[in-house]
Amino acid sequence: MTLSGAHITERQAEIDSFRRQHGHCIVKFRGIETISEAEKYVGAEIKIPAADLPPAKEGWYYTFQLKGCAVFAADGEYIGTVTDVLDSGGTQILKVDRENEETLIPFAQSYLINIDLDQRRIEVDLPEGLRDLNK
Repeated sequence: MTLSGAHITERQAEIDSFRRQHGHCIVKFRGIETISEAEKYVGAEIKIPAADLPPAKEGWYYTFQLKGCAVFAADGEYIGTVTDVLDSGGTQILKVDRENEETLIPFAQSYLINIDLDQRRIEVDLPEGLRDLNK
């Protein structure tokens, strides 16, 4: 994996340990031993080649896999394209954009009909009025 950020030179890194604490991810990288060394990497971006990721469990997806997927309603209407996946502290939210219209869709099983990553297509069954909430 690669660490990169505005204040550091890109470098290869290996994870020594990982844990979640108070809603945050705490990572210890091999070779970074002190707090002052680690502070240089606060806010850094961690890049992991997709080929090095373990396969997602069935019904689970990596965020990057969903971005760029076209989203369609159950009746076939094009809603837009996933531009981001927001973490609301509970259910994740798909941010779907189409021209000047934004639709926020909870990434919940009850709304999902089908996700086809090969076709870059997501079909949803949204409750009446959900799309109007974003206007």
